[in-house]
Amino acid sequence: MMFETMHTLPFPLRADEWQRIRDALRYQGRDLHHRSYAVDAVRRELLWEEMDRCLQLANRIDSLLEQSEP
Repeated sequence: MMFETMHTLPFPLRADEWQRIRDALRYQGRDLHHRSYAVDAVRRELLWEEMDRCLQLANRIDSLLEQSEP
């Protein structure tokens, strides 16, 4: 299970720290989306790809946190 690897990091993180990371990734995704309107189409595609990666990772962390709840 992926959550077990979250706890075996050389620097274990508490659930509230994972939540902070998740929230920061979502904030970064929103920021990338807003910035994408000020650039050309090629750069916009790159920003949207990175936005998608941030949001997907935030969702993965959210799922793992839900699975770890008692």
